[in-house]
Amino acid sequence: METPASFNSESGVLRGVLHSPADAPSQPRAGIIFLHGWSGCRLGPHRMFVKLARQLCEKGHHCLRFDFGGRGESDGDTDSASINSMVADTNKALEFMSQASGADHTVLLGICSGSKVAVGAATTATGIRGLVLMSQEPMGNLRRGPETDRQKSATALRTYLAKLSHPETWRKILTLRVNTGMVGKAVFGHESPDEAELRTETGWLESFGQYQGRILFVYGSNDPAAKVARGKYQDYCSESGLDSRFYEVADANHSFYSLDWEREVMDVVEDWLAQEE
Repeated sequence: METPASFNSESGVLRGVLHSPADAPSQPRAGIIFLHGWSGCRLGPHRMFVKLARQLCEKGHHCLRFDFGGRGESDGDTDSASINSMVADTNKALEFMSQASGADHTVLLGICSGSKVAVGAATTATGIRGLVLMSQEPMGNLRRGPETDRQKSATALRTYLAKLSHPETWRKILTLRVNTGMVGKAVFGHESPDEAELRTETGWLESFGQYQGRILFVYGSNDPAAKVARGKYQDYCSESGLDSRFYEVADANHSFYSLDWEREVMDVVEDWLAQEE
């Protein structure tokens, strides 16, 4: 079953879709909350979140896909959105998921900035037993400064240029449904990182070292920022003693824009979730 979902946050009313299994599983399954990237929406890149939510729902998981404040169909001012507001929205999603599904624990699944949000939420909320972090970028004191910014800009620019080959992208452009402000911020906004945000992220990392759940990092080998990010998080997790696994999709880009790459990611996530049962 797929039903409309809505709940309140500081941003206003957040809207999404709740996927519920047709039959109750024989044993409890985690509730999965999907966290999209900075300029994305609850569909995920190339609708990957929709496909993965349906696949996991068939395995007995409740899944929630929602739009952060100022994105998609949710209320809120796009220009006022921040990583902190996205974490606040996620905390409200956790409350909604607990009430709507009855799941006794939750897994947060994010991509790009959504992965950063997952880490922030995991330091403030309870009941988060697992994290799936796709294309997780360096954050806080793990950033490399200008080099990381250039890589992020190049990755974002390539992603949007690739979208120009899709008819739906041109339909959005011609009907003025493209949020140029969000696109511009995704490509250029991180050239001058906000110092307060970096301090917040560093604080999250300090707390995250005590996280008790499982973590799955997924990267594409052809993502320009992946090598640096993966190495930094491997060192961080090793030093902190975190229960982490790193998986690389050969030749894949930042958003896994290929049916084969997408299928590989989805199967890896499903297998990883099954390991806790």
